[in-house]
Amino acid sequence: MKNKSSVKRFKTTEEMDEYLENNDLGDLLRGKGVLKRGILKKINLDLPATVVDKVDQIANKIGIARQPLLKMWIHERLQKEESASTSS
Repeated sequence: MKNKSSVKRFKTTEEMDEYLENNDLGDLLRGKGVLKRGILKKINLDLPATVVDKVDQIANKIGIARQPLLKMWIHERLQKEESASTSS
């Protein structure tokens, strides 16, 4: 009997890039218990168009979408605020 690995194998980097562009690795990792997702809450945030444009420029420059960038910034700021409040 052949031992089948659950690891996806790619023949070329282009094949891997295409796979990563079209699939959410978070689902795979959550299924293996690597990532755990808490309860999500959706919010609406109204921002001036100039601010959104600046966020989009930065997101494009580093190669990610707007939403993950904003999530990362909020997370970083919350950590900073939390560490500042515990050191006071």
